[in-house]
Amino acid sequence: MRISCLVGIAGALALCTAARDAAATNAVVSPPNCNEAGFAAALATVDNSGGGTITFNCGVATITFTGYKQVAHAVAIDGGGSVTFDGGNSSAFFQVFASGSLVLKRLTLQHGEFNQSHALENFGFLRLDHVKMLDNASTAAPILNLGAMIAEWSTFAGNSNTGTTTNGHGGVILNDGGMATVRNSTFSGNAASTGGGAIYSTSVLEVWNTTFSGNSTTAPGSGGGAIYQTGNGTSSVSYATFADNTGQTFGGGVYSEEPSVLVVSRSVFSNNVNGNCDGGSKSLISDGYNVWSGATSCPFSNSGDGAGNPMLGALANNGGPTQTRLPGAGSAAINRVPHAQCVLAFDQRGSGRPGGANAACDSGAVEVGGAIDLIFADGFE
Repeated sequence: MRISCLVGIAGALALCTAARDAAATNAVVSPPNCNEAGFAAALATVDNSGGGTITFNCGVATITFTGYKQVAHAVAIDGGGSVTFDGGNSSAFFQVFASGSLVLKRLTLQHGEFNQSHALENFGFLRLDHVKMLDNASTAAPILNLGAMIAEWSTFAGNSNTGTTTNGHGGVILNDGGMATVRNSTFSGNAASTGGGAIYSTSVLEVWNTTFSGNSTTAPGSGGGAIYQTGNGTSSVSYATFADNTGQTFGGGVYSEEPSVLVVSRSVFSNNVNGNCDGGSKSLISDGYNVWSGATSCPFSNSGDGAGNPMLGALANNGGPTQTRLPGAGSAAINRVPHAQCVLAFDQRGSGRPGGANAACDSGAVEVGGAIDLIFADGFE
């Protein structure tokens, strides 16, 4: 292993790098350079070397961005659960080139704002792992995905997109021609003006073990309070919970527009305003075991589909790294999925699914009674 150090802007030894070969350089951001300039120097070192990992020896720290950073190679940034990137309500965070790969882990990204653009823009590969993305506001979706994206074990709360016409699509994610996978995550209190309060997708989207609570669209005639799916291809939602989302005119939970196909299974829809699930008969399809309650039914009639009260609790810490809506005793979601159809071995919290040998599974993001892996208890493994 090769060890080298960079001298910080204050003349103190601040950034040390370790590389196993010339194509992989790691960096540690340390005092007195726990600031934007120190982080930018670390990023330049790692990215220019062809890739590597950036970690922090800063304790609990907030680094304020005044301009977004570009990534051209394979870069991982691990905040250790203690580092926050703050856009100061005026700056975006990252742009990932088509040649680039960016993994953000155990970080909080907040107050990002970039008019007519995006707090995170991905043309290559983007992975959000145990990330909290909070209160980012702009006139475009906070995250634009044009490449491949994975979001897992992450929280997206209080983000908003106030743009008009097509800029107003996606309160958190605009998946526009890329491929996005969202799993074991929570979207709460996000809003978009023209469609997709949490996610607006024009291409392939996969969602499972995820909670959507209190997301909305705001402009008259808009819909897809949680998810708006359009474009071509087949997308899927499985073991998701949609509760108290609002589409201003239609599709309070999900909306799928032809010619896209959205296959929904093993999911819970509870009291979503202006439609739990809407779409054309060829574009919104059930793969079974969905349950819904409220004023509007879902157009599903496959095995295990039906109305019933899921008796969801409030969004709360029910174990695991993200907040969830836990079904109460007597919930229509409990034991709805036959054992042979359970498919997934764990729920959003990392709890075993099903809760016992040969038992049935619960619809929705949470498996009631499952044993929770304590590694996820604080939200940062």
